[in-house]
Amino acid sequence: MKQINLIIADDHLMFLEGLNTILAEMEEINTIHIATEGKQVLRLLDQFPIDLVISDINMPKMDGLELLTELKKKSNPPKVIILSMLDNHRTIYKVIQKKADGFVPKFTSKAELQKAVKTVIDGEQYFSETIKHKYMESVFERKKYKDIELSKREKEVLVLLSQELTSKEISAKLFISVNTVETHRKNILLKTGSKTTTGAVKYGIESGLFDN
Repeated sequence: MKQINLIIADDHLMFLEGLNTILAEMEEINTIHIATEGKQVLRLLDQFPIDLVISDINMPKMDGLELLTELKKKSNPPKVIILSMLDNHRTIYKVIQKKADGFVPKFTSKAELQKAVKTVIDGEQYFSETIKHKYMESVFERKKYKDIELSKREKEVLVLLSQELTSKEISAKLFISVNTVETHRKNILLKTGSKTTTGAVKYGIESGLFDN
């Protein structure tokens, strides 16, 4: 039986201790290293041979999404399972697009977590049923909006509207008149079929406009 070395990363020590206990029961596990933030994971990778990283998303200094990006850049990257409370459509879409090998919510059972680890160790991907369902919903949402084309300036205005800037503040930031901002706002509402700015911002979130 192949045994693996892994890193578990989370900024909550009590959760790490519980996770360590669950994983230590598995015959497939050789060594478990613990990290409390993303940069520490990268340092451990420079010191030890690592086959699998299990990481939360919300961590200081370097979060799980940034860490996932850095890990996948490596010539021989470890497998990565995201284990997080953040299971909204937008986060799930990002995790899968960044080529995570698995995604399991933190509220999952001990049995499912161990199943996820075994599946990924065997070279397959593992996404819990709730994650797969929400991912498909996010894909359908993005397809729904793919035919809507906002101009570059309209996108800039919508991003600033999502930050709760007023028309006057947007005018100053983009060096355009308040009337021009209002014209862009009206065009955004018309193109997205939204009745309010809140609806337009919802379009921006669901279409992935704010992802970059």
